[in-house]
Amino acid sequence: MAGGAAAEESEPLFVLEPLPELSDVISSVFSANPLVLLLGAVAIGYCLVKFSDSMVKLWTSSVLNLVINFYVTESLFYSMIFTSIYVLVFFLILAAMSWNELKAAMGMDKARILSIGSFIISTWILIVLGKAIGMPTGSGIVVCASLTAFLWWTYYSLEPTTR
Repeated sequence: MAGGAAAEESEPLFVLEPLPELSDVISSVFSANPLVLLLGAVAIGYCLVKFSDSMVKLWTSSVLNLVINFYVTESLFYSMIFTSIYVLVFFLILAAMSWNELKAAMGMDKARILSIGSFIISTWILIVLGKAIGMPTGSGIVVCASLTAFLWWTYYSLEPTTR
């Protein structure tokens, strides 16, 4: 009979090996061959300089970054986390380099930047206050961001901006 065994007797669907501690991963970066790290940095720099298209720069340098991180850390999980951080920094730098075009494309003005900043600060204040009264952090972030988004949406639906 399929599925008739108790949950304790069944074989797990996935067998996960424990992840190495982050301190072990960081120490593996420092214990790696410096020549390999230098060669990887030069290869990533070459990809960033050689290609003119931003997306080609992103995927070539990200793949190289992933391979180097996997070689150094021997953990696909941490190499993907480090590559995600690399992609985030890449897009932050790309946005900073083309800030004027980005502002024009998104219709950003000083009032909208102030509004987004106040949304982030209000959410952070609510999270700190919620943490002070014993609210769990994960659900507190969701609840506080939802509350602030509702108030923000209500204000903008009642007070439309004039241009």
